[in-house]
Amino acid sequence: MSVRDGLHWYFGNYGFRGVFAIARYRLFGQPKEIAAHPPGIRHPVHIRLKTSDEATYAQILLGGQYAYDLPFSPKTIIDAGANVGMASIYFANKYPEAKIIAIEAEASNFELLLRNTRAYPMIVPVHAALWNRDGKIDVGEPDPATGASGNWAFVTREGSAGNVRSITMSTLLEEMQIQAVDVVKIDIEGAEKELFETGEWLRNVRCLMIELHDRYRPGCSEAVNSVTHGFSQLQRGETTFFLRNT
Repeated sequence: MSVRDGLHWYFGNYGFRGVFAIARYRLFGQPKEIAAHPPGIRHPVHIRLKTSDEATYAQILLGGQYAYDLPFSPKTIIDAGANVGMASIYFANKYPEAKIIAIEAEASNFELLLRNTRAYPMIVPVHAALWNRDGKIDVGEPDPATGASGNWAFVTREGSAGNVRSITMSTLLEEMQIQAVDVVKIDIEGAEKELFETGEWLRNVRCLMIELHDRYRPGCSEAVNSVTHGFSQLQRGETTFFLRNT
């Protein structure tokens, strides 16, 4: 991308504030982040410059990645793989009466998630990784061979470090005292293969919004499709929407 195209991109996404910020960053290495004010969003969103925060912001809050017209107004939403909170913020503004559980495993992303969602009392951040067992799990960089990179591409795997809590969906629902879930958004970089080993927790879920990662972990789509009988399916971009048949 040329300098001119880059400045045009920053202006389109952040206005003059973004152009000044990226110019200062390139000249002086500061600021490290910007407070963006996307249309329709009540509070500023903090974005770390020159990280994958910029792409998630553009995709979700500007591009409408999860702007799916539901036939109901959700009251309970789980944002699994919440990253720095873009989807949770989108849902909180679109469905202000919903309770939103934002679960994120990576520590630096979770720290910014806390800051970004502080103004939204309906968002409950949880520092953990969804997995097929309760305990501890490793969170780290992906295999370079997969082509994954950036702050959105941290992966969970079995290992000796055990640097973050692992939690099953059933345990999460129990701890949050949730009986039924209207929407579950899932973007967990291949861990959907473990999460969907059992579909028991799906019994009271009305809608799934999933980014599948077979390119990182072959078998993710197979694991999800094997337990989503009774759902209609729609693909839009990289997101697969599953809506329970009535």
